[in-house]
Amino acid sequence: MKNTLCFVTTMVLSALAFSHGEDKLGPHKGYIRMPGAFHTEVILSGKNEIKVYLLDIEWKNPSVVRSEVKASIVSGQTTQASCVAKDMYFLCSFPKQTNLKKKAELQVLATREGQVGTVAKYNLPLKLEKDSGMAPMPAKPQEKMDHSGHH
Repeated sequence: MKNTLCFVTTMVLSALAFSHGEDKLGPHKGYIRMPGAFHTEVILSGKNEIKVYLLDIEWKNPSVVRSEVKASIVSGQTTQASCVAKDMYFLCSFPKQTNLKKKAELQVLATREGQVGTVAKYNLPLKLEKDSGMAPMPAKPQEKMDHSGHH
């Protein structure tokens, strides 16, 4: 029991401490978060609709089997979406007056194949999250390397 608790704690802290692809688009050109042992990928599908893919740990195998998505927008008040499973994703529709291009927070609570995740938070309007904030290393000039001694 103690080992299981340590493992679970380590996994949760690791998920919180490290970005899991939030700086690049997912396989469906959507925005990625890791709310647990799986990833959520969100794509704007219209002025008031999003598609939510539930991907495995390797950003593959979208699934709606034994899965559920709840989505809401928090901006002073909370607006709930109606989410319906499609073939490979969930389509979440917000009320018609909702504009997903306005500044707010999108919260997605998902269960993928029986695994319950934590709330995945996305800033609206959707955009890639910046990396660690460190300045990029300056590029070094190309140097000719001698590989003659390698064979």
